[in-house]
Amino acid sequence: MKVKVNSRMTHPYEKYENTELWKKVDQVLDELVENQDIEEITKREYIVGYICKKLIEAEEPK
Repeated sequence: MKVKVNSRMTHPYEKYENTELWKKVDQVLDELVENQDIEEITKREYIVGYICKKLIEAEEPK
């Protein structure tokens, strides 16, 4: 039995990809990793996506 493998794994933050916010958060993480300020254990998509989600939620009126 052959199993089709999705070449691109999905994640719950896809709606934030290709946004300016995503690009900026990704760049900041690049700098932190390069400077050895942080070490990534979780996949980058989940880190960037979670930060984008929380920043957007913080801007929403309550």
